[in-house]
Amino acid sequence: MKFHRRFVVFFSLFFIVGSVVAYAPRVMQQREMMYRMFAPFDSVNAEATAPKKAITEVKKPKSTESQKPATTQSKNFKAQTQLKKPAQKKTTLQSASDQAYNLMETITPTKRSALEKRLASENLVSKSPFGISFYKPSYLLPAYYTSSPYGVIYRGTTPDKQQVKQLEFKAQLSIKFPLVKQLFGKHSSLNLGYTQLSYWQFYAKSQYFRETDYEPALFWTDRIVRNWWFNLGAMHQSNGRGGSLERSWNRVFGDLMISSSNWLIDLNPWILIFQTDSSDVHNPKIADYMGHGEATFVYKIHRNEISLMLRNNVESGFKRGALEFTYSFPIHGNLSGYTQFFTGYGQSLIEYDHSTTSFGIGIALSNWI
Repeated sequence: MKFHRRFVVFFSLFFIVGSVVAYAPRVMQQREMMYRMFAPFDSVNAEATAPKKAITEVKKPKSTESQKPATTQSKNFKAQTQLKKPAQKKTTLQSASDQAYNLMETITPTKRSALEKRLASENLVSKSPFGISFYKPSYLLPAYYTSSPYGVIYRGTTPDKQQVKQLEFKAQLSIKFPLVKQLFGKHSSLNLGYTQLSYWQFYAKSQYFRETDYEPALFWTDRIVRNWWFNLGAMHQSNGRGGSLERSWNRVFGDLMISSSNWLIDLNPWILIFQTDSSDVHNPKIADYMGHGEATFVYKIHRNEISLMLRNNVESGFKRGALEFTYSFPIHGNLSGYTQFFTGYGQSLIEYDHSTTSFGIGIALSNWI
């Protein structure tokens, strides 16, 4: 079995086991609530049937015990008809779930994390009829320098057959909109997300967009425990070029987010789907370069934020991975300065099999936390 297959199996088992461990306490709590709801009805039924048996015993006294005072008989009668709750023993699964639940809560603080504060702000925005919130980081980088552009792939396709310049304009816009709130609970929602990444040859003699990647996504969001959230959904990404420059793939993804007051860990594995009609046609080896997941680590100091994204490094044996480092700092109000460093494969979708190193500076409209 290839390493990437073992990787996919590992993360699939991780999410299955994580889901069972996370939701087992909820199931047990629901069972306890159901028991408490129906316990009074059971006691009424027991009291309704018990006196008939007691009357027959009074009519046919066969021992001296029936000659005891009425108060004593009533006490015995109450003792006999009292409902006894069955002893509840925790199963091995419930015990393991409780331990996992407690462990997860000890990792993150009891107060609201930076992620939950952001989600609360997004919820306020979504209450407006015009409410659309940011999803992933959105930024503008007017100065973005690439050391080795993928000029060969564009040969003969640029305006006036220009060569791809190293300096260009890079921008990303990422938004989301909740389609259904409280889908399976208070914190659950069904969301529609959209991310667009563009590379504009602004400094060329005849400006043109050399690459634009479109990524719509439909996903379910819910909270496991306080400060632990996950997304589960599907996404499509393509550049819409057609012909030999077409690049696209479809994925089912799971996104586990763990956050504290000033840090965030985002683990995002995925599995390719509908490959015969998409990725196998336009980019059959994309998984070898883009992998089956990425991890993002974010740390915030006051209003300064740094992030590190790692993709396909371990899976490819550190041969075809990617690393992206960003740093944002406050400028004015909600506007922040933004710097970005990238090295590795897959800077854009058309460059999935091309390695490069790039650096850019500009402004951030939104960030991770």
